[in-house]
Amino acid sequence: MEYVRNVCSDIQVLRTMWFSKIAGDTHKERLECFYGPQAHAYDHFRARFLHGREGMLKACAQEMKRLQNQDGLVWVDLGGGTGQNVETMARFFDISQFEKIYVVDICGPLCEVARKNVKQRGWTNVEVFEADVCEFKPETAPATLITFSYSLSMIPPFLDAVDKAASYLDPAVGIIGVADFFTSSKYDSPARQHSYLTRWFWRCIFDLDNVDLGPERRQYLDRLFKKVYEENRTGYIPYVPLLKVPYYIWLGRLN
Repeated sequence: MEYVRNVCSDIQVLRTMWFSKIAGDTHKERLECFYGPQAHAYDHFRARFLHGREGMLKACAQEMKRLQNQDGLVWVDLGGGTGQNVETMARFFDISQFEKIYVVDICGPLCEVARKNVKQRGWTNVEVFEADVCEFKPETAPATLITFSYSLSMIPPFLDAVDKAASYLDPAVGIIGVADFFTSSKYDSPARQHSYLTRWFWRCIFDLDNVDLGPERRQYLDRLFKKVYEENRTGYIPYVPLLKVPYYIWLGRLN
């Protein structure tokens, strides 16, 4: 029965992704239209879809272990959705070492799920904020760790989002971690380079859900931060055989 329930939940997510019309006049309204019907099933489906999330958080955990004896560790998870990133991070790092963890998302239905998860798991140092990441600033700045897990590609004013994050990242020890889908530029580094067909196909497919896979976000990260770690891979989409979507893991520090 559990298997059947999971499949039914996955079908609802796929139906929303592929066939539902995204409506709304603002970015927040469009996100809530898209994620509202699938918020309850969000984590199960995306655990097999967001391939780089675990690797990015594991890499961030390694960086945090070097600082675990330091007081006042602060993690800001931007576009943190349901708070699943906190649970995943807990597998690699003792999250009680963080003085504060902020899960920030503009989407109300996802924040509701996140608050339930925080309460159920008894995370006393985790707080959920329904807010625009382009405007949010943590009360306990600076941040030791800032993450964008499959969220940066969904933020239209990404320059503002990255600039705001950089403004409160600890200049001495702070790490920014990003995992997301992507396509390369026409002329890119060999590790990132995609063919014309790959670039065209995946940008068109994800654009249907208001997700921008263009290279501009990575280019801006490379300009603003000093790269610490990078992976470029591909991963399968659940129930879609043969096709593998490109994704990346990237960690950096302030220049």
